[in-house]
Amino acid sequence: MRASALYPPPVRERWGAEIDCALRDAGPRAWPDTLAGAARLWLHPTDWPESRTGQTRRTVAVALFAVLALSTLLLRAVEPSRTLTADPGHPATSLWLAPVLLGAALAAPLPPLWRRTVLRDLAVQAVRTMTAPALAVLAMLLIAKTGALEHPPAPIDAALFAYYWATLAFTAYRLCTLIARAARTAALPSTRRLTVALALTGTGLAAAAAQSAATAVPATLALAALSLPTLLTAHDLATSTGTPLSRP
Repeated sequence: MRASALYPPPVRERWGAEIDCALRDAGPRAWPDTLAGAARLWLHPTDWPESRTGQTRRTVAVALFAVLALSTLLLRAVEPSRTLTADPGHPATSLWLAPVLLGAALAAPLPPLWRRTVLRDLAVQAVRTMTAPALAVLAMLLIAKTGALEHPPAPIDAALFAYYWATLAFTAYRLCTLIARAARTAALPSTRRLTVALALTGTGLAAAAAQSAATAVPATLALAALSLPTLLTAHDLATSTGTPLSRP
């Protein structure tokens, strides 16, 4: 894997060759600085070059949905508890979900409803992108419904467990891919909307981390690790646009 693959797409497109060349000359001792530099740039989208209109906003929007996908997988892995649920039917433990969902709505690229050709292209992209994960999920449901492997041997049970999580991860990846493809033709959210979306999502994940602190320490650490960079990125965008994060 090339070192430039760690950097945001706009940075990779502008300086990817130079980054790879510099790392080859410096050798393994440069890897810590490379990782730190990549992480720092991901948190500061205002420092990215932009070779195409809306490239920075497109990248930030896709990254936000990647954070949401990782959060969903994390919540699925955590044992259900009274302190943290993702069920709107339990408002006391699901309040953190409201800002997260609102943030996703604000960051979503919106297709122009009056352009049928664009809508048709988006529909075709959705079918092409999601057919494989849909078939994988269907196969998983069929295995569960038939009950043919209700008490499988240990090796088969391990294989089914791996297939289950691989299917969830593959579906999350393809959903993010669909967002990235849709963002090429759909109307991108403004920088101010993205700033508020990031702030809401980070706040919601931070609230979820606080709720789970007493009962699920690994989940708390993981949610905090997702919320912190989200909030830092929101702060970077807010600084450049003058958007007050206290109000949308």
